[in-house]
Amino acid sequence: MSATASRLPAVDGHLIEEYLTGLSRRLIGPRRAKEDLLAEARDGLIDAAEAYAVAGLPAPEATARALADFGGYRQVAADYQAELAAAQGRRTALLVAVVMPTMLLLSRFMWTGSPWTRSGPAPGSGYLLVSYTLDILQVTAAIMALLTLLGYGWGSRYLPAARVPAAVLLTRLMGVGVLVFIAIEALTGFVIYAWSVRMWPVAADWPPLMVGAVLVPLILFAIGRSGVRCVRSSGGASVPRLG
Repeated sequence: MSATASRLPAVDGHLIEEYLTGLSRRLIGPRRAKEDLLAEARDGLIDAAEAYAVAGLPAPEATARALADFGGYRQVAADYQAELAAAQGRRTALLVAVVMPTMLLLSRFMWTGSPWTRSGPAPGSGYLLVSYTLDILQVTAAIMALLTLLGYGWGSRYLPAARVPAAVLLTRLMGVGVLVFIAIEALTGFVIYAWSVRMWPVAADWPPLMVGAVLVPLILFAIGRSGVRCVRSSGGASVPRLG
């Protein structure tokens, strides 16, 4: 039982904590945002149960009434999940907006000063096309992430009404978009790396390229995992309750 729940002797803190534990199991999203929502729910339940206790109800009954007023897991979890989905979407959009320019700089670092750029064979048009495509993908992803961040704010009022809140739709789109982007980015990056080593065998031993070959997959994995969380967190969200 938490210290918050135990501060009021008229409240059955065990029932409240049991309810919150069950609610927590049904929620998916950033840990800090989830903890804040549960803390807010705990305080509200304690206040409601205390009010019933002051009116003369025994502690277990007062707490049960407060829990009944608060709502069942199905509706409450769906409402809270909508908030967690928006938080996860904003976090993912910010991650992409920051990381993509970093990856663009990293790709420059991997090639700058390489010995084969001065003495090796010149790359063909096909190689350059794939290389430019990789750059365009990274810039486009950063721009789309920034636009999505705007969409979570004032831009959401311009989105069409739907069964789920605009922020949840954005999170779902963000998750799917990130996963598609990661797949294309990984494939394009692998083609560039393999093509480079085939055309310039010395590239395989170039330290900056070796560092990039380790860092890039780790970065893409982190972004992809955040994208999966977007899809998962937006799957159980619903429209906030009315009234």
